[in-house]
Amino acid sequence: MKKPTIVLLVLASILLNALPATAEFVLEIYGNANMDETIDQDDIEYVQGIINGVNDATDLADANYDGNINDLDIAQIDLIIKGEEKNITVIQNLKTSKEINITKTPATLNMPIKSIAALSGTYGPYMLCAIGDSDLIVAILSGAVERGEIRDIMKDKTIVGTSNDDWDMEKILELKPDLVLGYASFDLAEYRKILEPAGISLVQMNFNRPETYKSEVRTLGWILGKRDRAEELISFEDEHLNYITERTKDFKEEQKPKVYAETYRDNRYGGSSSSVGLAIEPCGGIDIFEDLGVSTDIDPEEVISQNPQVIIHMTAGNYMSDSGYDATNTSEMEKKIADIENRTGWDHIDAVKNGRVYVITSDAASIHPSIFHAYIAKCLHPEEFKDLDPVAVHQEWLQKFLGIEYKGVYAFPLP
Repeated sequence: MKKPTIVLLVLASILLNALPATAEFVLEIYGNANMDETIDQDDIEYVQGIINGVNDATDLADANYDGNINDLDIAQIDLIIKGEEKNITVIQNLKTSKEINITKTPATLNMPIKSIAALSGTYGPYMLCAIGDSDLIVAILSGAVERGEIRDIMKDKTIVGTSNDDWDMEKILELKPDLVLGYASFDLAEYRKILEPAGISLVQMNFNRPETYKSEVRTLGWILGKRDRAEELISFEDEHLNYITERTKDFKEEQKPKVYAETYRDNRYGGSSSSVGLAIEPCGGIDIFEDLGVSTDIDPEEVISQNPQVIIHMTAGNYMSDSGYDATNTSEMEKKIADIENRTGWDHIDAVKNGRVYVITSDAASIHPSIFHAYIAKCLHPEEFKDLDPVAVHQEWLQKFLGIEYKGVYAFPLP
């Protein structure tokens, strides 16, 4: 009588083993056949199951990215596990400012990577420093030298442009890096047409976007052989972001302050996908212009009518020299707050009446959204987050991942 039960259990086990693994998020590298968070022996077994007709094919099972799933993919996965692959194909999460959705596009990189042109503004070089591979950087854009936290590391790197519109391709080809690291938010197709025939790989990543942070950092850790360090960066984000969302997830609407998020320019909304726009909701606030979506000029009268309880003005070093790591005092931030409070009619706004106008630099966001969220949460809910010290969180990150002490002014005032 027990035999049917045993047979059913065996069949259930076979069926479960034939299904791809479910993961919090997928390591987006070809060879991750069972679509989990890593590449290991389980992926070899999964591909063998596909070949044998037991398992369903998955998007990442074609490890050598040749359009077929066969024994060559098993061989490629084995090489990836050992760190001996000659090339590797990863998923790029591309999204320009004109697009609503992320486009997942493969890019094949030559391995191993021994030199990198880190041309994604400050974020690429900053992440390479944090992950422990700054010595691989051979070229940067000029802005990376101006970033205080990594200035000393970047000062001797070759500058090959100022923005994504003026890469010095002749210089890049002369340097012949193994990899060019670019922004995922720009169309770099014309550069790719020049680089790839020259044997130079190009991969586009954004390390400043919370929605793709884990994927980008984990992928970078894999291709650079810095998997443990990548996991440390991800764990830091998870710990501190989860701390905030757990505290705010049950807030009632009446507990959430209305927030006007102003970008670097006066009377301009930063956009719901900006650093502060993405932080407001998980930090327990309401973005008064969320429905507008994109960054746009705002009629000051509309801000008055919306009557926000909190105003956050973003800044950066090119808008306010005394901000971020190099700031020596708060005078410029204080002046900006005074200017906002003195706008015509704004003395009637709750945020102004109650002294809840804040200036925060985008350097606080950068490649560590958890730090930025800590500053925002403290500004939105000073009582609920009495035990949260954003500066201490920031200091912990700088010491752990860059080996430097905290200094400067990233947000003012702090409740």
